[in-house]
Amino acid sequence: MKKLILLQGFLFFGGLLFGIAAYVCLPDEQILALQQFLSIQMQEMSDGASWTTLSSSIFHANCMDLLRLYLAGICLIGFPLICLFLFVKGFTFGFAGCFLLGHSPFLVLTRVFFAPLLIGAAALGCRFNFMLIQNRVSNPLYQLLQYTLVFLFLFLLTLVVSYLDGLSSNSFLHHLS
Repeated sequence: MKKLILLQGFLFFGGLLFGIAAYVCLPDEQILALQQFLSIQMQEMSDGASWTTLSSSIFHANCMDLLRLYLAGICLIGFPLICLFLFVKGFTFGFAGCFLLGHSPFLVLTRVFFAPLLIGAAALGCRFNFMLIQNRVSNPLYQLLQYTLVFLFLFLLTLVVSYLDGLSSNSFLHHLS
């Protein structure tokens, strides 16, 4: 399990580095255009956003990510899907994080709390996927139930992380207006 966590962490942080490199390689005109777009979007969100709407939208997005990892763990081709998913998530986080650092480093900090959950869920999905592929499941229903219960616990942790993320986003957006 430790090797899987290390592998998933390397994939996520590799994607993160590629996302930062992609941001650094952008011409200044595109960076300015993207930052202006981000400022406009944040200003529009600050007008009518409450922390409950922000938290619920963040929770929905995070739960969809965990659901994708859960389903990939059950699927026979889940390992490459999980690896690709984590790399793309890292790339997105690195690229978007560079823009958010200019606006509020605290927003990036709150998103960092979700990364360990994502990496842990990916490692769990890979472990279950390997067990399925190697046909080492002695009691399939019990193993699936155990896998599902651990993911339900991860969903609860995601609720807490999304709540914190929504609160910090809301305070930042009200600071903008």
